[in-house]
Amino acid sequence: MGENLLKRALDSAYRYLARSPRSRIEVERRLRQKNYPDPVIRQVLQQLEEYRYIDDRALARQWARDRFARRHWGPSRLRMELERKGIAREWIEEAIRELFEERDEKTHAMELVAQRLRGRSLRDPKEYRRWFAYLFRRGYSPDVIQSVLGRMKENSE
Repeated sequence: MGENLLKRALDSAYRYLARSPRSRIEVERRLRQKNYPDPVIRQVLQQLEEYRYIDDRALARQWARDRFARRHWGPSRLRMELERKGIAREWIEEAIRELFEERDEKTHAMELVAQRLRGRSLRDPKEYRRWFAYLFRRGYSPDVIQSVLGRMKENSE
C-alpha cells in the first residue's frame, strides 16, 4: 500500500507541475489538499527537488523576469506575488535585484508611461492621478512614480 500511495502522490505532483512551474510550497499545498500523509508528501518533495522538477530559486528568477517583461510589474508587485507562491525571501530579493540591475526601475516606468500616454497630457490632475494609480498597482514605489510623472509632465509642457 505504501509504494502505491507514493506512486499516486508522485503522479499527482507531476500532473500539477505539467501545467506550469510551481514552488515547493504550492506542490506541498496541493498534495495536502489531496489528503496525502506527511511522510509521503516529504518523500515526494524530496524526490522532485532531487530531479530538479521544483527549484524555487530558478522559479523566482524566471517568474519575475516573465511578469516584468509581459505585465510590466514593478518590484513591490513582484515581491508580493512571489511571497504568495511561498518562495523564500532571500530568493525573491535575489531575483528582483538581478532584474533591476539590468534595467533601472525609473527608466522602465518612464518607458511604460510614454508608450501608453499617446498625446494625453499629465497636466490634468485627473489624468495624473489615473497614471499614479496605474503605476502603483503595477508595483512601482511612490517616489519613483512621482519622479517619472513629474518628468513626463515637464516634457509635455
